[in-house]
Amino acid sequence: MKESHEAATTRPGPAGIDPDTLTYQQFQGWNCALCGRTLGADRPLGTVTIGRGATRTTYEVRACAPSCAETSTGPAAETEWREAIEHAAGCPACRTPGAGCETGERLLHTYEEAARRARSGEGV
Repeated sequence: MKESHEAATTRPGPAGIDPDTLTYQQFQGWNCALCGRTLGADRPLGTVTIGRGATRTTYEVRACAPSCAETSTGPAAETEWREAIEHAAGCPACRTPGAGCETGERLLHTYEEAARRARSGEGV
């Protein structure tokens, strides 16, 4: 059987990160690969490899330290954030500007409420 010379251009990265969803700032290590915020204290997540034609480039991606949820909203919102991010990573409507996704909006709203409560000290 003849092997295909056409390999996948991207491979899932650490924590299930889809390299196609990362921004230039995230590849450069300026923004968190998980939440997208500008990094202050950070931690390495691992590497992602991007293919462009015959060229493959590997980037080390970084995340907030100790974790996105702990630095910004506390652990109370971590589950909601993870659900929203996992949905968005696999949802074409969430990844298409202006398309809108009812499920994605609902998950994001749930996360925002949990983050607001964590910041204000409610439900802690």
